[in-house]
Amino acid sequence: MNKMQRKLIDLDNHGQKVRVGLVGCGKMGSGLVSQLSRIKGMRPSVIVDRHVDKCVTALRKAGVKDVDIVKTTDLKVAENAIKNNSFVVSDDYTLSYKLDMIDGVIDATGNPPFGTQLAVESIEHEKQTILLNVECDAVVGPILNEMAKKKGVVYTGSAGDEPGAIIQLSDFALGLGFKLLAVGKGKNNPLDNYTNEDILREEALSKGLVPKMLTSFVDGTNTMIELTAVANALGFTPDVLGCHGITTNIHDIADEFKLKEQGGILNNYNIVDFAFGVAPGVFAIVTHDTNEVHDLMEYLSMGKGPNYTLYRPYHLTSLETPLTIYDAIVEKEPTIYPKYGQVSDTITVAKRDIKKGQIIEGIGGHDCFGKITSHKHQMENNLLPMPIITEKTTAKVDIPKDTLITYDMVNLDEDHIITRLRKRQDELGL
Repeated sequence: MNKMQRKLIDLDNHGQKVRVGLVGCGKMGSGLVSQLSRIKGMRPSVIVDRHVDKCVTALRKAGVKDVDIVKTTDLKVAENAIKNNSFVVSDDYTLSYKLDMIDGVIDATGNPPFGTQLAVESIEHEKQTILLNVECDAVVGPILNEMAKKKGVVYTGSAGDEPGAIIQLSDFALGLGFKLLAVGKGKNNPLDNYTNEDILREEALSKGLVPKMLTSFVDGTNTMIELTAVANALGFTPDVLGCHGITTNIHDIADEFKLKEQGGILNNYNIVDFAFGVAPGVFAIVTHDTNEVHDLMEYLSMGKGPNYTLYRPYHLTSLETPLTIYDAIVEKEPTIYPKYGQVSDTITVAKRDIKKGQIIEGIGGHDCFGKITSHKHQMENNLLPMPIITEKTTAKVDIPKDTLITYDMVNLDEDHIITRLRKRQDELGL
């Protein structure tokens, strides 16, 4: 029995629980509900989705009886339901943070504009704030983290998502005294920057995914955004625009992720990247400055060095989120956060010709895909961070296919909180 189990069982034995509000009940949210239902001392007391029936279905799949499910938008009714050990389902996301009995709020929407609004309000109400919304963190995470620090609450990404898994592996390496050279993830899907939801619809639905979500995986945007979150947590950047993205295997990757003068592919260390052939795992390339450790690593079949691969062959997405819930609420520790500020960015590239006046579809849409670059490069060239595209973003000019889209090529929704926060973040140099 580990520390987390001991503490949660002790809470449960004393009639207490870690209570969370979950916003977003798609594939990740629904899986989390089932996982939490089997952990003593934790409870998804409030579950919110635009389609409330999804919340009810998730609870039923977790074994909750209908008599224990209360559907409401009324704060008082919700309070009484939780006191009576019932589960609250709603389409009103404000219940997730307005209820005093809720310890933390989890965003599982994957929607950057909405996720920004939710994070701000959750932090303002002094709730520990957990994001399964890396798209939001990658563009306004630094300023959200500053807001959380001022309120004395934790702002964090989730264990189980690849960024969280990479940071956990990095923490392991750094804690043991290794030098971290490069980190990354296996690419779980084929890469086609120009695909769209029409092409992928049938495959997406067969996997229980929203077509836009699968599109963001296949066109590479999701990978770029995840690596941006990792880069901002470690102070790393991509070695080249969009990363190398080599095809390799777990035995050869350490030799390939060396500097060019050492026979590898890299111009620099302290980088993030992805690779085909190592999915669904995450990796860290490390070295050490003592001969004794090098000798022992070779003895342990870790290779001849000087670089070695630490590899975790899986990531369990929201099924691992309880680890972050525990750390954030009980230990007051984040899993992953933008410790170094906006070091890298996911910028916007046109998938096709975009006409002046056209509404630009953002993540998972027909119009653009993302590429990771350094924040310095983004700022110097006025490049548009992709996650701030909202439903009201339009083209000011004709934009040819493959153009790196700049701020002055688009009309943004200047009143939206994600636009305002990113502007403020850049002004503050966060």
